[in-house]
Amino acid sequence: MKQANALQAKALQAKTLLLTLFVALGPLAVSEARADSEVDEVLEKFDHEPKIREVQVAAIKYYNVSPSKIASLRSRTRSKALIPGIAVGFTNSLSSFNRSVDDIIFRNVGIAKLEEQNADFVGFSASASWSLDRLVFNAEELDVMSLIGIQDGLQREVTALYYVRRRLQIEMLLNPPKTLASRLSGRLRLEELTGLLDAYTGGYFSRKIAKNQKNKGVSKVTPKPGKVIYAGTEQSDELRMRLRSSESGSKSEVPTR
Repeated sequence: MKQANALQAKALQAKTLLLTLFVALGPLAVSEARADSEVDEVLEKFDHEPKIREVQVAAIKYYNVSPSKIASLRSRTRSKALIPGIAVGFTNSLSSFNRSVDDIIFRNVGIAKLEEQNADFVGFSASASWSLDRLVFNAEELDVMSLIGIQDGLQREVTALYYVRRRLQIEMLLNPPKTLASRLSGRLRLEELTGLLDAYTGGYFSRKIAKNQKNKGVSKVTPKPGKVIYAGTEQSDELRMRLRSSESGSKSEVPTR
């Protein structure tokens, strides 16, 4: 009987503890969900821009260092040993020989016998050679494998530029610069990063943005005081105020002991 009562008391304590944790963590979960939805709302402003993987693939394609291309080059480098090296030769020679003979003993045979000889030689040659040892190892494969390093560095550089640009976009959206100099600096920096991504992708980045804007019917408008213009959409201060209020609200909802 005492054991049953002890078990019931432990179960009651466990239920009480779970209820307390639920009450304590409930506001945090709600605030985090609200914050996540607001973060998603901000990121949705850039849905018309290509995703990071699309930009990486475009850069790899532009520099022609895709994994399939590298694998193809490596395979062809090894099978190159099966193709013979062919050498073809051609020879042509012309010769002429003239001789004059004068017999001083028997003059009756005449004087100064002339002999003339001409020769024309034409020759052709052809040979084929194989380097079968390259079927085991070909040093040119090392050159091909070095393209993997170029591919990796290219993806890293494009990824860094992409997210530096995205952070600048969000900063300009949530905390727009107040002075003309800072606005010009932000605009030029944004254009610089866009130009670098275009250089790495052969212009794909800007073309994709323009195409998506056209498909979604997004038009470029002129900025107005008190509002932020970015990527063809007009954003008022309401979004920033809502984000700031949600941050302060989430801090006040954290239970304290």
